[in-house]
Amino acid sequence: MRNRIKVLSFLVFCVVVIFCNFTHSHAKQSKKHIIQPGPEKSRDSHISKGLGDEMKNFGSKENMGLGQRDTKRILIRFDLTSIPPDAIISSAELQLCLAEDYYFYEKRVIYVHKITGFWKDKEVTWNQSIEKRNWRAPGGDFDSELENAKSFIGRAYGWVSWDVTRTIKEWLEGKYVNFGFLLKEHNCENEAVWFLSSELEWESYRPKLVISYETEGICPEPTPEPVSPSIKVYPNPFKPSEGHTEITFTNLPSGASVKIFHIEGRIMATLEEEAGEAKWNVKDSEGNKVSSGFYLYRIESAKGNQTGKVVIIR
Repeated sequence: MRNRIKVLSFLVFCVVVIFCNFTHSHAKQSKKHIIQPGPEKSRDSHISKGLGDEMKNFGSKENMGLGQRDTKRILIRFDLTSIPPDAIISSAELQLCLAEDYYFYEKRVIYVHKITGFWKDKEVTWNQSIEKRNWRAPGGDFDSELENAKSFIGRAYGWVSWDVTRTIKEWLEGKYVNFGFLLKEHNCENEAVWFLSSELEWESYRPKLVISYETEGICPEPTPEPVSPSIKVYPNPFKPSEGHTEITFTNLPSGASVKIFHIEGRIMATLEEEAGEAKWNVKDSEGNKVSSGFYLYRIESAKGNQTGKVVIIR
């Protein structure tokens, strides 16, 4: 009888140990990542109209304003390449610090929208996204669908947060190109609200993006599965002067499609996988040769999306 009890106790112990090891090796790891760049890597500015501001750039200022009857708007973009490709996003918050203490006697609402076109923080104005190139509509090109909103009434100071989880997921999944966020008020009669920018000397008060995510714990396998060959894009850069005639995407998953985007977000061409490859003749959908510059691509397949860029030098 005693031997049976000892055997049963030993078996229970083994099961518990195996279960604990399995749970530990497959546990998800939760992490919080803060992206808070300084002047060298930041991409933020405000744009303004009225009093001759339509063609002025404010990208080097230490503060950014919005509101004032919607004559001022804030544009901001964060580089997401530091987020692991296998990250499962649980939350993402855009956080800006107010430049001073406010007391709002009337309700103020600040809205966040997704920008839909390329812009440069040291060139952007109310009328132009970059020097000598107009927005499609003055005041910035953005998705009319609201990403998030924050209401104020009474005293307001310090940090303000907006939930931007949905858009961060879409950008990381390659569903849309990351052109950043636009913040605005809708026809508010009051004075502008000012926030601190990435140009600020005190780095702890610069704008930040706080992303919480999980990654799968790695469990060593005695016989790992063979790794699929990585997707290759060549030649990159593309130089007709060196005899280049097309750009080839190789090792594509079955059924994949490749979409080529202008840096402003316009689709230039769509390619379909054939025998693991897709070839681009470096022309747009109307058959015109594309000009020199950077172009983005997004590879879409049942296995997921992958994004990158190609350079054309004519």
